[in-house]
Amino acid sequence: MARLTYRQIEAFRAVMLNGTTSGAAEMMCISQPAVSRLLSDFETELGVTMFERYKKRLVATPEAHVFYAEVERSFVSLERLARAADDLKECHLGFLRIACMPSVSIEFVPKVIHLFNNAHQGVSLSLQVRSTQQVADLVASQQYDVGIVSAIPVADGAIESELLAKVRMVCILPPNHALVDKAVIYPEDLAGESFISLGLEQSIRSKIDSVFESANVHVKKTMDTQLVHSACAMVLQGAGVSIVEPIAALHYQKLGLVLKRFERPIEYRYNLIYPAHKGRSSLTQNFVLLLRQELITLQKNSHGVLEFVP
Repeated sequence: MARLTYRQIEAFRAVMLNGTTSGAAEMMCISQPAVSRLLSDFETELGVTMFERYKKRLVATPEAHVFYAEVERSFVSLERLARAADDLKECHLGFLRIACMPSVSIEFVPKVIHLFNNAHQGVSLSLQVRSTQQVADLVASQQYDVGIVSAIPVADGAIESELLAKVRMVCILPPNHALVDKAVIYPEDLAGESFISLGLEQSIRSKIDSVFESANVHVKKTMDTQLVHSACAMVLQGAGVSIVEPIAALHYQKLGLVLKRFERPIEYRYNLIYPAHKGRSSLTQNFVLLLRQELITLQKNSHGVLEFVP
């Protein structure tokens, strides 16, 4: 079996494309004698005459054309591999799997995904919307690359967690409520109001309840829901008032929901989680960078509603 080198085959291809050793030399960025030497070694190794010499030109033999067809197929494959490598480097190929809790899935995360998709054509994306604990399970099992969750304690060695943002929760009111003209809502302002609570299984529920208890304020807990966007929708319909995290509330503000700063401050945390035993791809890192950038943009455009806590 002939022991051909890549460089010999490259010289053969360059001569076939250019018809002269000088043209091949220019294409390969080497000297003309170097091309002639590679071509001579190539023919010797094959034991087949590939070119007839006529004056200063080389005329390919029928055998050369047969071999060239095989070479060209191989080079096309190599070029495809090279393009694929470049695409991977530029994050234009791959698969990114994102899981998030419902409250950020209404508008914020889909917008980030849209922007990311525009910047990374060819990347396949998957978004799974689940409860924080379910998101944690998906990430821990390495089924998903990144999760966006509330900051509940996650005691799982298979998960790495980092802070996305700390914010203040906001008070939400129906459009025609008597308090809509107040710049800031205090616990005392909500005394006797029908209050839509978050589900008992949510740790933030106890923080909200303790604020009213500390202020000795009684609210009518007429209903509760485990989903923030359900609370927003019910308040929008006039069913009561509530205190919720701001990202979901900002979506419903566009529909008429009234958002107010609430005193006393109740902190809410958004966390990012990753599989602990799996490296973070360039796609994951780029997505998280864009996510953080868009969160800052959202905060700047929120007119103080989305307030970061140091």
